[in-house]
Amino acid sequence: MLNKLSDTIYYLSNQDDRERPTLGLVCGNRYSLIIDPGNSAQHAKDFQLEIEKLNVPPVKYVVITHAHWDHFLGMNEFDATVIVNSQTNEIIKEWQNYSYDDSSLEKYVNTNQMNSMCMKIIRADIPNRDNFKLKSPEIVFENTLTIDLGNKICMLEKIKSTHTEDATIAYIPDEKVVFFR
Repeated sequence: MLNKLSDTIYYLSNQDDRERPTLGLVCGNRYSLIIDPGNSAQHAKDFQLEIEKLNVPPVKYVVITHAHWDHFLGMNEFDATVIVNSQTNEIIKEWQNYSYDDSSLEKYVNTNQMNSMCMKIIRADIPNRDNFKLKSPEIVFENTLTIDLGNKICMLEKIKSTHTEDATIAYIPDEKVVFFR
């Protein structure tokens, strides 16, 4: 179930036991924007089902806040423009070269390229993994990017944080809301 912060901002709560982070939805008059697409195809689909229950403009953008697998592996499920900062883009490029069959996943875990929970989630929640390949982000920004959703501005800024070196925050000025990971 989506939690409502305001008439235009919603979020799907995290589920620690399933490595599912909090996902955000910001709605303007013309478009909606997703903040993080989730940890898998299934996580993204669950989020989409919740969004469909609302009467909101179509999702045009997906912003990835940073390149930890649980925040971006669901991006293929959205028919939307994916936005990342340049550092996040470089990490996603590495994941685009991965193979997602069982033996490859086990190799990545054994070489510390991926943790065992990530492998477990991929196996359970990404069907048809033999042909799975992450799509490329369409918009890559350096420091800041402002998006107009139609009477709703969303400002993206690359920052350093204690959680990750490639963090992006999403700030919605008229609501005084910040999505930060």
